[in-house]
Amino acid sequence: MSANCLFIWADSGLSTKSNHVNAPYHFVHIGEVLDYVERNLGEEIDLLDIEAEQTEFQDIMSKIIHTNYKAIAFYINTENLQNTIKLQNYIKEMLPDCKTIGYGEMAIYLPKFFRNTNFDAIVSRECDQEIAILDFFQYCLGRTNEEDMRGVIVIKNKQLINCKSGEFLDPEEWGYTNTKKVPLEKYFDMEKKQQIVITVARGCPYNCPYCNAVLYYGKKERWRDAKDIVNYIEGLNYPYYKFFAPDFTLNEEKAMELCKEIIKSKKTIKWSCTTRPDLLKNEELIKTMAESGCYKIAIGIESVEKEDLKNINKRYQSKVIVEGIKLLQKYNIEYKALVMFGLPNQTKKSIEYTLNFLNSYGVKIRPTAYTPFYEMNHNMNEEQIAKYDKRTYYEGIPNLSYRNFLRLIYDTNHYKEILKEGC
Repeated sequence: MSANCLFIWADSGLSTKSNHVNAPYHFVHIGEVLDYVERNLGEEIDLLDIEAEQTEFQDIMSKIIHTNYKAIAFYINTENLQNTIKLQNYIKEMLPDCKTIGYGEMAIYLPKFFRNTNFDAIVSRECDQEIAILDFFQYCLGRTNEEDMRGVIVIKNKQLINCKSGEFLDPEEWGYTNTKKVPLEKYFDMEKKQQIVITVARGCPYNCPYCNAVLYYGKKERWRDAKDIVNYIEGLNYPYYKFFAPDFTLNEEKAMELCKEIIKSKKTIKWSCTTRPDLLKNEELIKTMAESGCYKIAIGIESVEKEDLKNINKRYQSKVIVEGIKLLQKYNIEYKALVMFGLPNQTKKSIEYTLNFLNSYGVKIRPTAYTPFYEMNHNMNEEQIAKYDKRTYYEGIPNLSYRNFLRLIYDTNHYKEILKEGC
């Protein structure tokens, strides 16, 4: 029997195509969301993860033509917007009765943009996206009324019409990636290691202007049950795991509980997470994290220079970063510094200061471009929006050419000689 519904992740642009920065999100926005919707819909759902599988266009079209889908959900971010719009238009030509819904960062950042597209609906803000997709699929299958869909914005005659308010799920309802359903080996190829990504918490009390965590999941942090996470891990046999949460060490009690459950299970794994530099103060927690297999923490420091931090509303001092580095080094946990180039009013000197500072402590550095998503507007076209790419976006730094800006991001080890050059 052919499936009625389909999830699609269209190919991204050149700069982020098959990039490890994107890889974890395939587990989060496809694997976990698909699992929830499929279980609650009560029937098989197809998946076309085009970015991961690098599927040929001919094969995509052939599958669409030979499967008369009633509903398709498209994951849409800045990087794949152009290709998604093109693909969706082709599908609408071939399957005019098929209903489509867009979800992901573009739907929450620029809902009004979709008024001038062929999408039938998008997922609203302040809503767990899988709830809206489930209700949309149910509606397309004739199982619920349009006005009863939670968190769905219907598009009619270039107008956005809100249905019922969205809802946030209880953590025990979240899905887990079905490793037999997704193109797992392709995800591993993107990550360059056999790493399974698991959402352990949603929500973030911090509202950083370059981050979409609050728009996705709200300000209130919600944690999965530690035993439930470990039960899922025990059913797998992979060496690496990423515990996905905006701020893993924000709720120290929950983080400690998960670590102790992993230790109790006696399953040997290596895992990583992400947090803020000012949330690395509890030595007992860091020690227990190391004992449970934590080998790396990505720290969103963005910059070390005082004015840079002030301009993005971050108030911690550099000594907080130093204390965190030393604490992680004490327990052999890698400190991966996430920095941004192109921050408001940033200078070459402040970039050099940050990189000199971090290199003096021997930490790994992963740079991206500061991307002010809040500057995007619904009157922009796909090409203009696509420029808001976190690996290439640039508004200008005095005496630093775009060429050298890109070199800083992609060849950071040679930053000293790059910064010495003029425009």
